[in-house]
Amino acid sequence: MDAAAISAILGIAGTVVTLAEKYGPEVYETVVEAINQSKSSDGPTVADIEAIFAKCKADNDAIQAS
Repeated sequence: MDAAAISAILGIAGTVVTLAEKYGPEVYETVVEAINQSKSSDGPTVADIEAIFAKCKADNDAIQAS
């Protein structure tokens, strides 16, 4: 594993922890489920997982604005 891959993994892990702290443990469970699905050939792509993060952020922004 090269430095770029390690950096990417650490970045994702940090993002998951931040999201779980901000939005609750449900986010963590959703991300873990998505990652587990990615182990199969028909699981989500990295883009799918990034979309989950974006949706969580958008949901939180909407909640905070209301």
